Amino acid sequence: MESRDSTISRRHFVGAGAVLGGAALTATSTTAARGDDAATGPIPQVVLGRTGAKVSRMGIGCAYFNREKVTPDDVGATIRRALELGVNYLDTAPAYGTAEEKMGPTLRDKEVRDKVFLVTKTPDATYEGTWKSLRHSLKMLQTDHVDLVHLHNFGDSNIWGDDKLVFGDKGAMGALREAKKEGLVRFIGASGHLHPSRFHAAMDSGEIDVLMNAVNFIVRHNYDFEHKVWSRARHMNLGLVAMKVLGGAKGSDAGFKMDDKHYDQAVRYALSIPGLAVAVIGVDGVAELEKAAAAVAAYKPFSPEEEQELARLGLQLAASPEWKTAYGDPLT
Repeated sequence: MESRDSTISRRHFVGAGAVLGGAALTATSTTAARGDDAATGPIPQVVLGRTGAKVSRMGIGCAYFNREKVTPDDVGATIRRALELGVNYLDTAPAYGTAEEKMGPTLRDKEVRDKVFLVTKTPDATYEGTWKSLRHSLKMLQTDHVDLVHLHNFGDSNIWGDDKLVFGDKGAMGALREAKKEGLVRFIGASGHLHPSRFHAAMDSGEIDVLMNAVNFIVRHNYDFEHKVWSRARHMNLGLVAMKVLGGAKGSDAGFKMDDKHYDQAVRYALSIPGLAVAVIGVDGVAELEKAAAAVAAYKPFSPEEEQELARLGLQLAASPEWKTAYGDPLT
């Protein structure tokens, strides 16, 4: 697990981008966009499990790009600033409203596209629905391929409960297999924040390269993807990506975000999980990006005393009505 100098101040960190900016966006490489070359910047790079792709330890959760106040120019500025800081992992989805469309004008620039590891999702278990979703995402994102496609919210058995359909030739995986052969998709994953047991079916398929699940120091006490799912996933060398690092959200703009006083603790907890590659943190602009990146760059492991205190706090909050079933019943 990488550690960074905890003495980096947020003021110094933000200022460092002025020096890094030119180099980050002038050197182009056809592999960098594919996550195969380390980016320049204070955010460290890691290998995303068996994919072999090099990605930043921090990823941008793009759902908040859907907010009405966020313009395509704002999105472009955020993505370019992210690259200056060494952040190349962008996580979006059709379900995030206008996010993909707002990202498109920036990703159309090959110099930018060649530097990012681009992730989207399919919300449909069927062959036809997945092809429709993928084509729409490619059109909105203005790109000819994505690096990773997740089966979105795979823990929802109402959508993904028929494993025979999902993983058969007439299901979502049938479409994604074809998309891989055509060069439209590089890797396949499964994402979700409820019903951990469902993700063993995804791993059983042998076709999943990456898992993205809700993990934070609060929901570890009721959902516990860290042990229920990821202990096995590590043995399979799957890429592990954390979402809901700061508590996530019920909807696009509200939900179970933890108090700001726990911000650094939440980021440190995610980065301390064994085998974690990327911590995805939702941002809607440059200011939130820089705040998150500063916390990631300053990461240091917890002391035993800090671990005990965080476990106590997390257990207390997990028992509260707000958090007990934050993302749905964790046991079914």
